[in-house]
Amino acid sequence: MIPLLTALLAAVLGGLLTPALRPFLEDDSERVGSLLRVPVAVLAALAGFGAAGVADSAAELVAFAAVGVGCALLVVIDLMVRRLPDVLVACTAVALLVPLAVAAATADEWSTFGRSLLAAVVLLAGYLLLALIAPTGLGLGDVKFAFLVGGFLGWFGWSHVAAGTVLGFTINGVIALVVLVSRNGGRDTQIPFGPSMALGAVCAVALLP
Repeated sequence: MIPLLTALLAAVLGGLLTPALRPFLEDDSERVGSLLRVPVAVLAALAGFGAAGVADSAAELVAFAAVGVGCALLVVIDLMVRRLPDVLVACTAVALLVPLAVAAATADEWSTFGRSLLAAVVLLAGYLLLALIAPTGLGLGDVKFAFLVGGFLGWFGWSHVAAGTVLGFTINGVIALVVLVSRNGGRDTQIPFGPSMALGAVCAVALLP
């Protein structure tokens, strides 16, 4: 019952927040924004359902569902215009970390919360280094999004951080290969990395104990 209820609430919240994407869209953003309600709601619902499966407390459920809704918005906008807007990334990070801080306080799990913050900073630094080495491969939006992904994965453990990172790059590489083989793009085709990062993190949490 709780997974279905969380999925429903997340879908409704995702739909209500979809207009926040309009400033980042191109021409006729009002029409496009209305069309995006369905994919955002579906992704948010899936995230809410999954959040109920991995959360051990009410605070964790709020954190995971909130980050799922935020990532649904970010994934859709990244696929649309290849951008991960700072304001959406920042709001989603706050929506994740504040409830996790509450979860840490109620269960005396400050070491877990500290690991989450450290993982966020480590992943941010790692992606920034990669962006400086290969600026055409990663954008600053991906770097900032890495902080959010690291904070989420760090709550579960360092193995999840490592697996989620590797899976993100692997998924993106597979997508790039498919695009190249299908001749729908070339070596210089820019592929949004945010969706792969998010999917890699979800797979890591789903697959690892």
